[in-house]
Amino acid sequence: MRRQNNTIDLQGLKKELLNSNKVNDKWESYSCTLVTPMYGGGVKAGEVDKDMPIRASAIRGQLRFWWRIACGSKAPEVMRENEEAIWGGIGDKAAIASQVQIRVISKNVIMSNLVSSKKLAGSGVKYALGAADEAYCLPSGYNFVLEIRYKDDITSDQIKQVKESLRWWSSFGGVGAKTRRGFGAVVVDSIKTIEATEVETIGGKIALAEQSSDSAQDMWKKATELLYKFRQGRELGRNEGQGNRPGRSRWPEPDQLRRMSNKHKTNHEPEHKAGNVFPRAAFGMPIIFDFNDRSRTEPSTMTLLPKDAQRMASPLIIRPYKNGAQWQAAALLLPNWKTALNEPLELSPVPKNGAPNHWPTSENERARLAEIIKPMVGKDGQLRANDPLSAFLDFFEKGQ
Repeated sequence: MRRQNNTIDLQGLKKELLNSNKVNDKWESYSCTLVTPMYGGGVKAGEVDKDMPIRASAIRGQLRFWWRIACGSKAPEVMRENEEAIWGGIGDKAAIASQVQIRVISKNVIMSNLVSSKKLAGSGVKYALGAADEAYCLPSGYNFVLEIRYKDDITSDQIKQVKESLRWWSSFGGVGAKTRRGFGAVVVDSIKTIEATEVETIGGKIALAEQSSDSAQDMWKKATELLYKFRQGRELGRNEGQGNRPGRSRWPEPDQLRRMSNKHKTNHEPEHKAGNVFPRAAFGMPIIFDFNDRSRTEPSTMTLLPKDAQRMASPLIIRPYKNGAQWQAAALLLPNWKTALNEPLELSPVPKNGAPNHWPTSENERARLAEIIKPMVGKDGQLRANDPLSAFLDFFEKGQ
């Protein structure tokens, strides 16, 4: 019996490793500018890293995400294989090296370079920021250089896909945290903006507000205001209040929570006719319902979550959109946005009576509910759409 030779060919292995890591020395440079303030992005959540405000690893993650959106296959296994071939990953047999190298050239910042979120003004920006009372952001106008180079064995088609993901990132992505609400939006010099027809081709939807401006930040504020108004604004998302006291919500969730908990103020008996449906879940979760009631006659604070999970990323992106020399407020629905409408839901803590329902799948039931949820009906009395996300895009485009 011949003895098996277990000797390792070190020279051959070294040569193989060198070949696998062989890269083209040429770096492609892209000049990038923040057009809205960047929130977070550092090691500590919600804080800008003053020594390294823009991280190459974060941009790699963004480009990889937009690659899936723009170039990924609908077949999961094919997508995974193609993604790992370009961006690297843990394959079935061994780790796969990335064909793309990324680095960032940027200057560090000091505290005085940052801007307080309170100075950004507007209820929309505050709403987009979420629970944070105040944050210090890297202001718009900050410049950095993104550099990309490729390994020698990358194909021309793969390079084309990387550049396509760069276009999508420049058009709709950003850096830092809360990029889906328009923080940290970037513009990349000499990169063509994604057009509406390209969005539709991959199954997305886009709405542009009619107003345009040479200020990207103003158009971002416009976008956040429209989102705030649709969900919580006076005489749209809720009734007119008294003084600083907000009026009653025109969405069905608060009244359904009152029913589920058997708790409500004397003058706040549940009355919304839509019943058990939570349409705003489609905008992303968690959603915290705080009735801000010191009398304890209203429900306790409750959190709406995707079932058996802590978070569902929003399928909606709002940010400024570069249209030639001007900017417009944009609202983008990502491909597969419809799955967010039917995400199974749960509440924490679990209420006494029943579980929350997602938006229905029946077209007839969708139309019936939409007609009795006031924000989903236009001022002309016409139904905006039969789902909350499309209804928002209709409102966003018309501005009323």
